[in-house]
Amino acid sequence: MLPTLDRCDTAEDEDCDGAANKGCIYARCRDVPRGLPSGVYTLDLDGPGPKPELDAYCDMETDGGGWALVYNSVGSESGKTLQFWDIPHAERLGTRGEPSLGQNFYQGSLYAVGREYRDDIEDLEGTVKEVMRATANGIDTETMKLRGPAHTAGSADIFVAHFFSGWSSRDHDGDPSPGNCALEHQNVTQHYAQCWEYNLGADGDEPFDDGGWGPHLATHIAERLGLAGDGTPHTRVRRISRWTRW
Repeated sequence: MLPTLDRCDTAEDEDCDGAANKGCIYARCRDVPRGLPSGVYTLDLDGPGPKPELDAYCDMETDGGGWALVYNSVGSESGKTLQFWDIPHAERLGTRGEPSLGQNFYQGSLYAVGREYRDDIEDLEGTVKEVMRATANGIDTETMKLRGPAHTAGSADIFVAHFFSGWSSRDHDGDPSPGNCALEHQNVTQHYAQCWEYNLGADGDEPFDDGGWGPHLATHIAERLGLAGDGTPHTRVRRISRWTRW
């Protein structure tokens, strides 16, 4: 068969240049054809609307695929991860980093379209587990509180602490705790309730910056989930990732 123009509704490399679906744009990761690998794809969230296209990392394997990466915190001895998660309120719907499982990444705009969510954690030994699954009907883009959040599987503690709850940054106190959880935890921006089950950048015991390592998980939660700890009350982990699909 002679080469033809690449089609966007197949997983084939029709023009025989070694890159299937080059230049294709999808409304969501679920529209990427089955058979294509996990990786970065271009999405247009509002079709003919005014919002620009964006690159998203799509997980095409887990539970039927179609998951877009919302955030990814990667532990690093370089000490740069903690600083990455100091995201001011004005940048809550923006993008930081490049979409990849190997580096820190945040794409807040996906909360506006996401309906199904899951959190994954990789421990220091390389074991990856899905630790929470939930649904929501979008998000209040001012407060960043999810609309109609519902827990469907996994840790109820993580759901309450870091999904059902409010959202705080160093300049926006949206969590129900008496103080601002972000300010109390090294300016790390994320969803918080009683402040601690996991944190994308800060440790829960001294030294709280932990050399800038990044993601930590309460050790009692790690033990319950069968994840390895580092012998401290709030263990380092290699990666904390949140995914969504719609």
